[in-house]
Amino acid sequence: MRAALVLVVLAVATPAHADRDMCKPGTTYRGATIDLDVKDADIHDVMRLLADVGNVNIVVADSVTGKVTLKLKKVAWDLAACTIARVHKLEIRVDSNVLLVKKP
Repeated sequence: MRAALVLVVLAVATPAHADRDMCKPGTTYRGATIDLDVKDADIHDVMRLLADVGNVNIVVADSVTGKVTLKLKKVAWDLAACTIARVHKLEIRVDSNVLLVKKP
């Protein structure tokens, strides 16, 4: 009985949305679709744009640098973010209602 009670407390204390990988393999992307065409755009600016489209909070680490060139039509904003992250070898972690873009 005591072990079962401890398991219940642990399940309640650890929210399902705490610090997970937004771009893990097999993810189903459901964000609003966008058309996006940029050339040599700063990755910070593009991630901020995607956060606006997705209506989410985002923090991009200072260590994240680079330019992005892409042309997308009717792509979910979260798929676009994960694709950029893969190309630049970044990870996007979800902690509650904040996305953290950083190097692994």
